[in-house]
Amino acid sequence: MQKTFDNLRDLPALVATVNETMAALKVGRAKLYELLAAGELESYLQGSSRRITWRSIAGYLERRLEEEEARRQNNSPRGRRAQEGLAR
Repeated sequence: MQKTFDNLRDLPALVATVNETMAALKVGRAKLYELLAAGELESYLQGSSRRITWRSIAGYLERRLEEEEARRQNNSPRGRRAQEGLAR
């Protein structure tokens, strides 16, 4: 069932400001702009203000968690043994 909104104020935010994104990701301004330049986050200019989509913020977090999980598996004794077995 699709959710309906009786008032525009009930809609969830679709975009975040630079400051909101920095707070959400716990990163500084320079790191945020690195992520934007690398294409890790989707953004656009609204006048002179940059807006970042929450969808891209969530996607970035999901990718980082997947990378971390893969790193942990590769660094675990079981993961290293499996890699060594494949290298033989």
